[in-house]
Amino acid sequence: MKSISALLVAGAIGAAATAGPPAGENTCHLTWDKQCCPVPGCNVSIAPGVLTICNTKPGGAEFMWELIDDSGMGLQFLPSSGFAAPGNNPTGIPTPCIDIPFTVICPPNFPLGSVADYSARVTKVGTNETFGCSGNVRNFTEWKIDPVGDPVIDVPVASDATQKAGAGRGQLVVSNIGSSGKDGVRFSIEPMGDFGVSPSELVIPPIPPGTSYSIDSFFDVFYVGARRGVDASPPMGDILFKIDTDGDNVPDTVIGSQTVRGVLQPAPCPGDINNDGVVDTADLGILIGAFGTMCF
Repeated sequence: MKSISALLVAGAIGAAATAGPPAGENTCHLTWDKQCCPVPGCNVSIAPGVLTICNTKPGGAEFMWELIDDSGMGLQFLPSSGFAAPGNNPTGIPTPCIDIPFTVICPPNFPLGSVADYSARVTKVGTNETFGCSGNVRNFTEWKIDPVGDPVIDVPVASDATQKAGAGRGQLVVSNIGSSGKDGVRFSIEPMGDFGVSPSELVIPPIPPGTSYSIDSFFDVFYVGARRGVDASPPMGDILFKIDTDGDNVPDTVIGSQTVRGVLQPAPCPGDINNDGVVDTADLGILIGAFGTMCF
């Protein structure tokens, strides 16, 4: 049997409430709504989360961070603090960010249906500039949702009208931990911030208790906000997963979320015919070689 500490480390896999702040402000983001597990079948009452810290100002930056229980309910964190260096941010390139996975350790008496808030305080080394962000955890009863792959979904954001819009893709593992499973379940996928999703619902077929489903549980995330220059702060948001709990066929209760981040695309380089990031003799050679060609 694995030790509790091993289970906690394994649980810190990371997983996603509004658009980011104005350009020129360093920023952080916490997974908005994650599930704890105080019900039979769960070894430890934990919830994985991720703290994202972005260096939006030119030049390098180093940060100290700590997680704080704002609920007074006895939340603990593993790790609870640390050091982060997102990377250098030369003017004119997408803002570098760093994702820090952690585990929220929920109290053993965490009541069903309750929500506990927590926050992160981040301090820039050298200047003592301080900023913060917040998130929460809740318990759940019959179904469990876990994102597949990276804890943060990256979504391309075009810097100007010459670039095509892109999309990020997410996938979920849905586990039946207490439902009879005879009727399956329908989840609503609701974006927060300047993002859209497709599809907006996932229908999970009947699965027996104690089993999981991931086939065809894909969804795409798009950035639907205004275009941003490459020196702007990256837009951040969350995708909320909701379920119908009162039987009216309307998903109304959040049982999880995943962070989404807009990745600012570099501005196109006019004259760079071979797309190597440099306008040079190689591009001139391509132009001369094609000069006079009839295009239909």
